Amino acid sequence: MKKNLSIVELQRSNWPGMLQQALGDNLISAFIHGDCLVEGFNALESPWTISFILRDNSTASIKPLQNLLREAKKENIEFRYFFTLKEIQTSEDVFPLEFLHIANRNVALAGAKPLPNYQPNVECLRLECERELRGLLIHLREAYIYLQQDRNPLGFFARANATLLPIMYGVYYLLHKTYPENHQQIFSAYPALRAPISSRNEKAFIESINSYIATVTEIVNQVDSMDAV
Repeated sequence: MKKNLSIVELQRSNWPGMLQQALGDNLISAFIHGDCLVEGFNALESPWTISFILRDNSTASIKPLQNLLREAKKENIEFRYFFTLKEIQTSEDVFPLEFLHIANRNVALAGAKPLPNYQPNVECLRLECERELRGLLIHLREAYIYLQQDRNPLGFFARANATLLPIMYGVYYLLHKTYPENHQQIFSAYPALRAPISSRNEKAFIESINSYIATVTEIVNQVDSMDAV
């Protein structure tokens, strides 16, 4: 089997039928989601992630997928999450950001489209975004202290944005009640979050990091001050 290099190839492959056959009537939805649907994804370097909504997600019910792991590894596919509709409903106060991403950035492979018409609990989403942002700030300040020892200073932005951007989609939703189409919408709203092209100008580079951390701090305070809905 060859690696699928695009969503269309994956949809036209044997995988939709294989997943349906393995899970049978227990399958409600098998869908692609996550970083593999974000701009810049390279199917040669990173895996396609597939998750499931099932009627029963007990270990016995998902065990048939173990028979597909060898083929999945060859084609750079990873099985990620196994939900039931009841679990989603009872976990919505804990994982609203994750469900927001799934609902707005997915491609159904087998069964129904996941989480149609999903709208998060705004206060739960606000709390999760605030919690994640405050955790990130702790690590940003630590990274700043050790910046001079970093052989790849630009990596500061790559590592930070890998964590920050998914959270910012939730923040954007809180502010505009719509899910952003891409990273550019985030960067347009917060230019200081965009990584500089080079770190050769040390003074300008340090200023960009200071501005980055200050902007994240402002965003945390903004989210913290939002009225509960």
